[in-house]
Amino acid sequence: MPGAQGEFCQELTVPQPTDIVSGNSTFQKLLGLMAAASPVLELGLLHGLQGWEIVQNGADHWATELNRIPLPDNTVTKCFVTSNSQCFKEQLIDLKKEGYSDALMDQLRPHIKISDWYTPLSDYESQYQLSVDLLDQEKNPISIYHPYKIFFQSGNDYPWCQISYVFRNYGPGVRFIRFTHGGGWSGIRITNSSVEICPAAERLRCTKPNLLKNPSAQDGLRGWKIVGSGRDCWVIGENRKPIPDSVTSCFITSYGLCLKRQLIDLNKEGYSDTFMDQVQPHIKISDWYASCHDCGSEYQICVELLDQRKNPIKTFQPEKVILSFWNGEPWCEMSHVFKNYGPGVRFIRFTHGGNDTQFWAGHYGIRVTNSSVVIYPADESFRLTNRNLLKNPSAQEGLQGWEIVEDGGDRWVTGGNRTTFPVNTCFVTSYGLCLKEQTIDLKEEGYSDALMDQQQPHIKISDWYAPLSDCGSEYQICVELLDEKKKPISTFQPEKVFFQQGTFYPWRQMFHVFRNYGPGVRFIRFTHGGKDTKFQKGQHGIKVTNSSVEIYLTD
Repeated sequence: MPGAQGEFCQELTVPQPTDIVSGNSTFQKLLGLMAAASPVLELGLLHGLQGWEIVQNGADHWATELNRIPLPDNTVTKCFVTSNSQCFKEQLIDLKKEGYSDALMDQLRPHIKISDWYTPLSDYESQYQLSVDLLDQEKNPISIYHPYKIFFQSGNDYPWCQISYVFRNYGPGVRFIRFTHGGGWSGIRITNSSVEICPAAERLRCTKPNLLKNPSAQDGLRGWKIVGSGRDCWVIGENRKPIPDSVTSCFITSYGLCLKRQLIDLNKEGYSDTFMDQVQPHIKISDWYASCHDCGSEYQICVELLDQRKNPIKTFQPEKVILSFWNGEPWCEMSHVFKNYGPGVRFIRFTHGGNDTQFWAGHYGIRVTNSSVVIYPADESFRLTNRNLLKNPSAQEGLQGWEIVEDGGDRWVTGGNRTTFPVNTCFVTSYGLCLKEQTIDLKEEGYSDALMDQQQPHIKISDWYAPLSDCGSEYQICVELLDEKKKPISTFQPEKVFFQQGTFYPWRQMFHVFRNYGPGVRFIRFTHGGKDTKFQKGQHGIKVTNSSVEIYLTD
C-alpha cells in the first residue's frame, strides 16, 4: 500500500450487469469540480479531452467514444479510452478560484469526495490507476490517495466499476487538488470522474435569513412572548422617522416597562449540535430603536446564547440607553457579533424593550423594529471581525485610510459631533469642494471571484451626513462597483443634497443596496463629501461619518 496519510478505505466491488442497469444512485452531488468529467462529441469531431492535461499519451493516444456498456442510471453515454500503452491525464483544481476560501478550507476542512468509473476495453488484460493529491500553496502534497493498481484478466463481461474515497481531517493549508488517472496494456475506459466538496449541510443553510419571526411588527405581536407589558401595554404603530430597508411599522412601549422575547431553537432551524460546537459560526444580532421626539425614553436589550438546559453560555447586555426629552435623533442600531463562544450553544434568547421616562398615559416610550439574529456561513464568518470594509469610517484616526480627491477651501478636518449621534467624531468640509474616497479590493478582503460572480451577494452602502446650522451646505456621494480594470459595472450616485442656513437638521442616512449587478465585480470605490454654500472661511460645510460598505450573502 502506498504511503497515504490518514485512513485507507478503498473498497472494490464488481456489481453484476443487471444491478448496474437497474440500480438507483443514492448519492446526491453537492458540487462537482471536474471539468469535462465525461467527454463531449460535437459535429462528429472529438473534443472530449478539453480541460485535461495529458501526462502520458502512449501508442495510439487517448480517444473518446460512446459507452458500449451502460453506466448506472444510464446517465453517462460517453467515455475516455486509453491505448495499448500507458495513458494518463490530470486536472489541477484551484480551490480559491472555485469559491472555497482559505478560511473555509483551514477552519471547516470539509470532506472531499473523489470518485471515478472504469472498465476494461477488451477481452485482453489491462490495468487502471488513480492518484489524488491535496496540495498546499506551493503545490506540495498534504494528503494523498494512491490506491493499488487494478488489474483485469482476459474476459469481456466486466461491468463499470466505481472507485471512491473521502478525505477527512487532512489539516490546514489545502489550496489545490490534483486528480490523475489512466491505464494501459490493452486499454481501459474511464468516465464520470468527480471531485466534490461535501461540507456539512449546515453550510448551505447558513445563508438563511433572519431567525427572528415578525421582526418589524408587520404581523402585530405574533411570534413574540410578552415578558413585560407595563401600564398601557405594547402597541404597533407606523414609523414617523425613515429607517433603512423600507421598514414601515414598529413596536411602541408605554410608561411602564415593556419587554418582549423570542427563543430560537437552533436544531429546529437546521443547525446541528456538531456544527455549532465545531464550527462555532459567528452570530450577529441587530436591533433598531428610536424615541418619540416629545418624551424621554429608555431602551434595553439582552441576548443570550443558551445550552441544552437553557442556561446562559454567553450574554450580550449593554447598559440601558437613556434618550432625553425633545430628542430629534434618527433611528439608531444596536448590534453585536458573538464569536468564539465555545461548545454547547443550542438556543438563542432575544429580549428587548423599554419605557418612557415621563410616565405619560398612552404610548410615548421607546420604539423598536427591524430586529435580527443571523448565523453567518463558516467561510464568511471570519469577515465579521471587521464587517465594515471601509477603513476609519468615523474619523477616529483622522484622515488615515482615505484618499483626498478634492481639498477645497480650508480643506478637510476632523472634529467632534455637536449633534447627538452614536459616534462622537466626524469629517468636516470647507467652502471649496471637499471629496475623499476609498477603493476596496474584494479579493484582498477574502471575497473570491467565484463568490462575487456566482452568488453576487448584496452590497450594502451607508453614509451619515449633517449640516452645521449656521451655514448652508451641500452633500454628495458616488459608489461604484468596478471590474478588474476598475471600470464601472454598476453605480449609485443620487442627486446632491442641499441644506438651507439657519435650520437645525439631525444626522441623516444615505443608504443603498446593490443587487443583481452581474459578474465581474472586483473593486468597490466609495467617494463622498461636499462643501458649504456660503463660502465662509473655516470649516462650515457638510459633516460626514459612520460610513460603511458591507457584503451580505443571500439565499
